[in-house]
Amino acid sequence: MRHAAEQPERHRQHLKKDFTVIFSSSDQQAARDGILFPLTAVDSAYATGPISYVTTNLLEQLGYLAPNAFGGRTISPQVSELFSAALEIFKTSEQTEPGDYPYVGDIESPAGTHTVWISPNRTPGKHTLYLPEDC
Repeated sequence: MRHAAEQPERHRQHLKKDFTVIFSSSDQQAARDGILFPLTAVDSAYATGPISYVTTNLLEQLGYLAPNAFGGRTISPQVSELFSAALEIFKTSEQTEPGDYPYVGDIESPAGTHTVWISPNRTPGKHTLYLPEDC
């Protein structure tokens, strides 16, 4: 048995503490993380439209996304009505202020009437549909 004095010398390594904090993620990463839902997952025709994503929180709160028996979530077939109403808001209303500020309008849903926002996302010419509290 070795005595403490006979223990081999141990070297300490100092770890460099340079951390990068990510303040935002890409839209694709947010979709993979379940924060955003791509409209093209419902119909590829939405790829040509101005709205490319909707928040999963909006889908849940408005009654378009519900748990299923397999532990996942199921999207309502009526979600196309949501997307049509959002497109109408986008076409007929004006932004609250110029720039990145949202288009705002009310949408009827299975859970009642809700105010929604539509703002530009990271893809030029594309927008995201969301609830004000999703900011």
